[in-house]
Amino acid sequence: MSECKHCEVLEKEVKELKKRLAAYENAHTPYSRKLFKPKPKAAGKKRGRPNGVKGTTRPIPKPDIVIESILDKCPKCEGELKHLFTDKRFIEELPEPQPVIVKEFINNYYICKGCGNEVAAVHKDCPDVGRFGNHVLAETALMKFEERLTFRKIENVMMRRWKLAITPASVMDFTRRVSSNLEAEHAKLIVKIRASDIVYADETSLRINGRNFWIWIFVAKDAVLCVIRNNRSSKVVKEIIGDSEGILVCDGWKPYTTCRRVIQRCWAHILREADEVESKKLYELLCQLFADAKNRLSRTEAEERLRSIISHYYKGEKSAKLIKKIRNGFDNWFTFLTYTGVEPTNNTAERALREHVVIRKIIGGLRSQSGARVHEVIMSCFATWKLNGLNLFSTLVSFLRGS
Repeated sequence: MSECKHCEVLEKEVKELKKRLAAYENAHTPYSRKLFKPKPKAAGKKRGRPNGVKGTTRPIPKPDIVIESILDKCPKCEGELKHLFTDKRFIEELPEPQPVIVKEFINNYYICKGCGNEVAAVHKDCPDVGRFGNHVLAETALMKFEERLTFRKIENVMMRRWKLAITPASVMDFTRRVSSNLEAEHAKLIVKIRASDIVYADETSLRINGRNFWIWIFVAKDAVLCVIRNNRSSKVVKEIIGDSEGILVCDGWKPYTTCRRVIQRCWAHILREADEVESKKLYELLCQLFADAKNRLSRTEAEERLRSIISHYYKGEKSAKLIKKIRNGFDNWFTFLTYTGVEPTNNTAERALREHVVIRKIIGGLRSQSGARVHEVIMSCFATWKLNGLNLFSTLVSFLRGS
């Protein structure tokens, strides 16, 4: 083989390898999925709070129990003791693991002599089905979706804390029962998202029984909605957003543009892509424009500067591709300068999506679509309650009681 042909073969192999590597190493690859993670840079300064910042001290709690240790005589020679001083220490301690409480509910049913209707006297803490109470269901759901424990670990925790013997299959059934009680609340979240003026959206992949599915996240001011679908198309956007108007903050994924909403495209995504192009000048200009736009520019001035930046020639295939991408979404880069309260990045949705990404790393994937439904319903409700500052346990118990 001649040297020229050998070079052609090598160039072809390099091009093919770069193409395959791009699936794992690109501007949109999450840090957790990068094959070659960059080493963290040294901060160059000591860790901790800056000098001059007032410190905080944990307040001393009011004691529930007072335990005093007294000696009547010397433990060594049994001689008489003279008191010197008293040292008080406040210790915060967990109570000993308590066994479960078995409650017997006696529900009485009656028939009205006046109207003939059948009525029942059923306590609010008595579940409709099963022999486990609402607190058990709430704790297992929180362990699974908030503390990210596996079914087997939840079994171990329940035995260690409360001497409650249950199986992983029982835990799975508990989560299904919790999900069924939250179905109506999940439907209300869809209505809230659709009616919101500003919505942040993102999506990521998930394997269900070996098949590719997608977790979609939609975040509004007072609601977080998660749905799992088998496609990444505009059908999902239309299903959730519908024909409602408002503003949608998203990345550059094309299906988002099919809705009627005004679009704000994510600057964090475009700057990450710009950092990887051949022309560093293009990256620097975009960074400076973004910084100025956030500080003092009007939308007209910002768009004029962006138009000037992309009108120049920048060497490299990646640079040309980025310029084309910016042109295609030109009207969607500075929506945040027109409408109050709109973020220029999609970080709000990405932070909400991170909970699902961490769970995916732990469990790998889901086994059934019924399990996916449990996941999306419970995770949506938990995220919404946290967003609104509600206590997860008490709020969940109130839903299980039907109150």
